[in-house]
Amino acid sequence: MTYRLAGSQGALSALRGGMASQAWREEVLRIPSRDIPPSPLVTTLYLPHGRGPFPLWVFNHGKHYGPAAQQSRCQPLAFVRVLTAAGFAVAAPNRKGFADSGGVHLAHWRNPLSGALFCARDIDAAIRGLVRHPCIQADRIFVAGVSYGGLATLAYGMKPHHGVRALVNFSGGLRAEHEPGWQQPLLLAFRHLGRYARRPSLWFYGENDHYWSMDFAQSLHRQYVQSNHDARLINTGVFKSDAHLLVYDEAGNDRWWPHVRELIESNP
Repeated sequence: MTYRLAGSQGALSALRGGMASQAWREEVLRIPSRDIPPSPLVTTLYLPHGRGPFPLWVFNHGKHYGPAAQQSRCQPLAFVRVLTAAGFAVAAPNRKGFADSGGVHLAHWRNPLSGALFCARDIDAAIRGLVRHPCIQADRIFVAGVSYGGLATLAYGMKPHHGVRALVNFSGGLRAEHEPGWQQPLLLAFRHLGRYARRPSLWFYGENDHYWSMDFAQSLHRQYVQSNHDARLINTGVFKSDAHLLVYDEAGNDRWWPHVRELIESNP
């Protein structure tokens, strides 16, 4: 299948001009997890107008402090607007225990690698279900995630679906809210993920992120690239009051979309 990728400025200008106020159609899917018995992973699929099939982006949410079940359903609309305008479908799965998905989420900051691998199973289940959809092009998939979802995306990159081309990590990680000592387990987790990575990745971290400093983000990147040099870190600078929220805000699109567009074009 061939498709036209909207230009960096073209996709963004469409948004600013109001052309993309609802430039997609939505389906809510309940994809079974890999557990026995399976839990339903509630997933919103955003499809561009047209017949398809469309190449796919999968967006993986983060984790708020507090119970996962009280977290609202993932709806990354700023991200969706850019990618659907560029001709991609976007799926936003809610992992086990989050929002209205079934099951229980198991994770703790003392063992972020275990939590990331737990999440990666749900990402795998979601993608296995999505590629069966008649509107999805199964051999052209990109996977992105923010915060805990960014860490989970890198974990998924160790055993990805054969159609996955590249990964994008927006401010990825997992930390304690107040307790000390969370940094070292996270550094070790990133080292492990880099050792077994199977896909190129693009990373975005900002100067005023409320979860991690830019210096610490660079340390995470150094751990990862000890074994895998195909991971590029972009400093998005200062963004409003918190760079951690960049991907959820349309005002941040100029910071990441030109780089993501390059990633798409370099992984045909």
